[in-house]
Amino acid sequence: MAKESVKFLYGSAVVIGAIATIQYFRRQKQLLKGICISNTSFEWKEVLNGLLFSDAAADFDGIPLSLLVVNNSNIDVVIKDIDLKVSVDGINLGTVVLDEEVELTANTETQLDLIITLDSINWLQLGLELLLGPNVYKIKGNFVISASVFETLNIPYTLVFKGNGSSGSGSTTTEISGDCKVT
Repeated sequence: MAKESVKFLYGSAVVIGAIATIQYFRRQKQLLKGICISNTSFEWKEVLNGLLFSDAAADFDGIPLSLLVVNNSNIDVVIKDIDLKVSVDGINLGTVVLDEEVELTANTETQLDLIITLDSINWLQLGLELLLGPNVYKIKGNFVISASVFETLNIPYTLVFKGNGSSGSGSTTTEISGDCKVT
């Protein structure tokens, strides 16, 4: 009977440990859902439009992009990676990547100053599209957020902006960035 008691005790410890581990990860995932991203400035769009009428367009390396990341969770998290693709009227413009990890403390807002790294662009085609096309600017990709070694969450980010490229008018039609609201 002593062996059965020991087996029961070990079995109970394993079951309780597994349940506690599952609850921990479920709680942490819920906390990570309080993170969202928002575009704070459309200067990148204006810089792009200005490049089209500039002699230095082919020599320009990147366009500044500012995003606000809100951490409404009660834990500190780290942005491990950012992988965003930027396009205009279906023409691939460039990418946005994170140079180094960024720590987001609990219940804070952090401004990220990023760079849209321009790909090899056919400036003539892009200029014609902006003058004649529907002018749909799109940023789409993922943010990889980590709360610990074991917990990583991909937060998809999509921004679609429709508007006239030359006058600067337009409207944000879609911005998807997590499960919380930006204040």
